[in-house]
Amino acid sequence: MQWSRWLPGPGRASNKRLGYFAIYCWKYGWNRARIGNGYATIQLKLASIRWYHRRHLGLDLTSSPDFTILLKGIRRLSDPVQKKQPITPAFLRILRRSLDQSQPRQRLLWESVLLGYFFMLRRSEYLRIGKRYHSYCLKTSNAFFSDARGHAVKLRHASAVTIGLEGAKNDQYGRGAWRTMHASGDRNLCPVIALQHIWRDRAQTRQINSTYVCAGLDATTVAQAYKRVASQIGVPKSVYLTHSIRIFGATALMNGGADHLSIKLLGRWMSNCYERYPTQAASATVGLSLKMHYDDPATRSREPFILGPLTSSRARVINVTLCPNRQDASLESKGF
Repeated sequence: MQWSRWLPGPGRASNKRLGYFAIYCWKYGWNRARIGNGYATIQLKLASIRWYHRRHLGLDLTSSPDFTILLKGIRRLSDPVQKKQPITPAFLRILRRSLDQSQPRQRLLWESVLLGYFFMLRRSEYLRIGKRYHSYCLKTSNAFFSDARGHAVKLRHASAVTIGLEGAKNDQYGRGAWRTMHASGDRNLCPVIALQHIWRDRAQTRQINSTYVCAGLDATTVAQAYKRVASQIGVPKSVYLTHSIRIFGATALMNGGADHLSIKLLGRWMSNCYERYPTQAASATVGLSLKMHYDDPATRSREPFILGPLTSSRARVINVTLCPNRQDASLESKGF
């Protein structure tokens, strides 16, 4: 396009160029595959452009009415976001059977996934991303066995696991967080057993001195393992990613009756965005139909059972029967 990378300033000309950029992204995408971007992706790119202008030029690019209407049109014409599916305990058990348990590296994958599952970790919080670790990735020194109060103890006295995260992608001030999860009682799906086996398998793979708990395990390897299981059970591979672990954490807690504050604190969310994750389980609706059809016996006698056409006199009977308070107020207003 031979345009300058910087916009001239707030105004119609800048909004016009941003509009052209949004249309180009929607039609062709800013990628080698030339696949059009969705509304959410375009919004992120526009936000980046605005941030760079604010950071380097001190310009605050506002949206004109025409540009706002254009974005609404792109949003309407964009395909809906494909919701990712949560990874359930049944999915995890199939994953465990699909891995070669004689290989320490395969076992380490399984145990790291379990730890991420129980603590609802983001992939960057316990896995290597590409060739690097994020600064807040779970470190070996910040994971230990603990008692019910979160105090460090030996394995034989442990009833829980405590981990410490030195930050997060949404933790701008680096406050960090400590979380404790207790033993589940299951011989396979248990955070205490998972951490115990992680230390064992790290020693067998000569990674005992690794700075990070995952010992070099990367997010791509974990995602590929999920997709292989999805193919085995005959479901679309595209709906299972590393974030599926976190989605099911919120789903399981919601269906289990956990309060919203507990879900928010355990998952370290700063907002209520986690409410979009849960998928309502069939067992969670038990008893709801009973509540929907239940009626109060005290008011049951007021319900009219009138056959035949609805004449004016019958309409008055129905009105008096179903809305007695309204009828009384109407009579009072007329002086009766």
